[in-house]
Amino acid sequence: MLLTSSLMFSRHSSSKSGYQMLQVMRFAVEEINNSTTLLPNVSLGYEIFDHCSNTKNFRSILSFISNNGSIKPKEKLYNYQPKVIALTGPYGSTRTITIAPLITMDLIPLVNYGASSYALSNKLKYPSFVRTVPSNKDLIEMIIHIIRWFGWNWVAFLGSQDNYSSDGLKLFNKYINNTGICLAYQEGLSLNANYSLTLKKIDMLKINVIVVFAVPQYAINVIKTAIVENIRDKVWIASETWAMNQQLPREPGIGKIGTVIGITERLLSLPGFDKFIYKERGTTDVNYKAESEVQGKSKTCNQVCDYCTLLTAEEIINENPSFSFAIYAAIYTVAHALHKILQCDMNECHKNRMAKPYMLLGEMKKLDFPLNGRQVKYDDNYDPTISYAVVLWHTDVNSPQFEMVGTYDTYPEITFTMDNSLVPWSNNNSVSLIYWLMNLILNI
Repeated sequence: MLLTSSLMFSRHSSSKSGYQMLQVMRFAVEEINNSTTLLPNVSLGYEIFDHCSNTKNFRSILSFISNNGSIKPKEKLYNYQPKVIALTGPYGSTRTITIAPLITMDLIPLVNYGASSYALSNKLKYPSFVRTVPSNKDLIEMIIHIIRWFGWNWVAFLGSQDNYSSDGLKLFNKYINNTGICLAYQEGLSLNANYSLTLKKIDMLKINVIVVFAVPQYAINVIKTAIVENIRDKVWIASETWAMNQQLPREPGIGKIGTVIGITERLLSLPGFDKFIYKERGTTDVNYKAESEVQGKSKTCNQVCDYCTLLTAEEIINENPSFSFAIYAAIYTVAHALHKILQCDMNECHKNRMAKPYMLLGEMKKLDFPLNGRQVKYDDNYDPTISYAVVLWHTDVNSPQFEMVGTYDTYPEITFTMDNSLVPWSNNNSVSLIYWLMNLILNI
């Protein structure tokens, strides 16, 4: 029995990150298909599309939600059987908000690993949107926790001109009320903006704490410009999109701009992933190149990835792992929901039961299962439990390191920890705060 879900990945200036995400997805599917207990005698299949353009990807979206090439408006849910039973992705809030209405209007689960806009928590607009990453609301609250913990009150907020950053800025302005934090400068940057002028303004205002809540392309521009303009001794707070960037810490002169601390999901290793990449590297490339040549002849315009075939196993394994667990959890969310619908036991699943998308969505809301040391469960908005890490960049070593100096968890209880002895501006002992954090949340 073959059940199909579809996955959409976003193309960046470099294909390395997207290709690594794709391999994590393949690894999860293969692991599930080899399991004798999760979906015995059932195999997951998939189609993958590189979501590089909002307008030119509607063709693939319409294909996903069709049945034998046609779409019947207002089809009754119990009769509706589209080409796929669930979708995963795409990466990024703007891309997701663009396509989500088409998918969620018929309650097809859109299990997302990389769209954090708080707007997507609105179930009236996006009833079947499920995510395995925290929302911007959670991330902004975490940033404010850090700013207040260190007693900073004069800050700048830089973002990009997209849903992700505008949503973050709106939430930041909302939640700093009555906290004593003054947002002394804010700006949404375009790719061709005058980054030098922006940073000079911030420097003139004597702002020493800069939140960079932007997608990687913009964050890279900000940091590289800070190096060129000799901006020194600032504290840079990185949102999760670039907190674990693998290239920026290697930029010559980055140590002079000050201290970079980032917020990222607590990183968890995926046992067996490295072995999977080394084993599959050769055959995957051959098959992928053949598929790319076929796709390249069609009008989809975006399925060729010549760069991917040049990547070594080490490059894939060492790529930014920030969203690896989120992708892994997204695939397992679909599998566990299917396990319930098909009434699987230790030996087999009932193949005579038809798995409809809306049935899958209903089961996802009730899920609560352990996965590699984390608990996967969702609230009423289909948002996950939170497990953040605060990482400090060490750029003064040959191989840049990301040291975890703090944590924030909401399961099984709300806890916030910060090891002050590890940060360069404090010599205090480490602390673990639960009551302080609860009081802070109430004040916000």
